[in-house]
Amino acid sequence: MVNLKCQHCDYRWDYHGETEYYATCPRCRYKVKIPEDKVGMLRQRRLNLELKSRLSMEKKPVKLYGIAGIVNKIIEDYQYDESMLIQILLQLQKNFGWLPRDMIGEVSKQLEVPVSQVYQIATFYKIFSLSPRGKHLIRVCIGTSCQVRGVPIILDRLQSLLGIERGETTPDLKFTLEAVKCMGCSALGPVVVIDRDYYGSVKPAHLEKILSKYE
Repeated sequence: MVNLKCQHCDYRWDYHGETEYYATCPRCRYKVKIPEDKVGMLRQRRLNLELKSRLSMEKKPVKLYGIAGIVNKIIEDYQYDESMLIQILLQLQKNFGWLPRDMIGEVSKQLEVPVSQVYQIATFYKIFSLSPRGKHLIRVCIGTSCQVRGVPIILDRLQSLLGIERGETTPDLKFTLEAVKCMGCSALGPVVVIDRDYYGSVKPAHLEKILSKYE
C-alpha cells in the first residue's frame, strides 16, 4: 500500500493495486504516474505476496488415500508423537485387524522413525499380528497345569474342527487359533479363550457347541 496524490484534482488515497507505473484516481479517473520512490515499495509488496502464496501452497496438507490415509488419520490423532508408537500400532490393529507390511512402512515414514524400530515393537509384543487374523481369536492355554489336564487333545480337536494349525487363520477369516503358555487361571484347565470369553474345564465334546456360538 502506498499513498498517492492526483495531479489533476489533488485527491489523496491509499493505493492497493499491483501496477507499478500508473494508477487511476478514484475521484476523477485521471491517470496518475506512480512516483519512482514508491515503485520499489509496490515491487516489494508484490514479492512478499508471491512468497506468502508459495509458502501457503507448500504447507497445504496433501490428502492421503488407502493405507497411507488410514495411518495418517491415527497418527494425526496422536499429534505425530513418536513416543506414542505402541498406542498408534494398537489403534491401527484394532481398526484393521492386523499390521500389513505397507502399514508398518507408512508408520515409519509418517512418524519419521526407522522401520526397524516399528518392526521391533510389532514383533516383541504378542498382541500384534503381522498376518491376517480372524474375526474371532481362539487362545488355548498350554501351560503345565493345562497340559496334565489334557489340553493336547483339546488343541488337536480344535485344529481338526477348524482345519488349521495353531498360529493360522481359517480361509474365511472367521477364526485364528493360538496357543499361549499361561492364561493365569490354571485351576480351571484346560482353558480355552475366544475373544474375551473364558471356558474352563473344557472337554473335546464341548468344542463344537462352543464354536457354534461364534458362527
